[in-house]
Amino acid sequence: MNSKIFQLIMKNLEESLNLPKYDEIRNNLNQDTIVQDLPWTPARYEKFKVKIEQTLDLSCEFIGSIKEITNDLDIRYSNRFFGQIWKPHTEDYSYTGWNLVEEVNKLNPKKVLDVGCGYNQFKDRIKNLTGIDPYNNCADYQVDILEFAAVKESFDVIIALGSINFNSREDIELRLANCVKLLSPKGKMFFRVNPGIQHIKGPWVDVFAWSFELVHDFAKKFNLTLETFKKEANGRLYFVYSKST
Repeated sequence: MNSKIFQLIMKNLEESLNLPKYDEIRNNLNQDTIVQDLPWTPARYEKFKVKIEQTLDLSCEFIGSIKEITNDLDIRYSNRFFGQIWKPHTEDYSYTGWNLVEEVNKLNPKKVLDVGCGYNQFKDRIKNLTGIDPYNNCADYQVDILEFAAVKESFDVIIALGSINFNSREDIELRLANCVKLLSPKGKMFFRVNPGIQHIKGPWVDVFAWSFELVHDFAKKFNLTLETFKKEANGRLYFVYSKST
């Protein structure tokens, strides 16, 4: 769940219910609170709704639990940011830029999966590549790794360049687990990750802070070998996992 958007909603709910008679309700707000069941007046509800929509520059129905509304706004915000605003800087990177093409192709892979491929720049450069992305229509399949993992396929190489990097550790582990599931025995995964640097043009993107310790912990958790770990350009991190069985 996007903690930034969740906190934005919580803050505005607390401000909307700031009268003493609402103390108990305000003190018990949580992710499962059903927003439309709160004691709204039409004017107070409209003010709450408009304030959040103006902050995010998005519209929303605000129906359901706070968690459901947070996830809905996160999808809408991410669709706009990653589909329209974010642009790749592939040429900036030493290990995960265009040099990665040769690194992957020399493995002679039968199938390659690019998770969060964005504009699918590697499609015609890396052999046998399939690009997936939930937000960008340049992908071969416009789908999240969580849904794509249901396919009856395995991949010799998986690359994830900045794409498994958002929201909570639980979200990261879930997506990484699905990558591991799709990786063939003896396969390799190439990652570029962000150690928590905020996107300037996407202030409500919840960037997960990767570190060497986490990379090492995930290797142990998923029975992977950490082959390479290096500092990459723009403050990012580069690492390679391999799978034995």
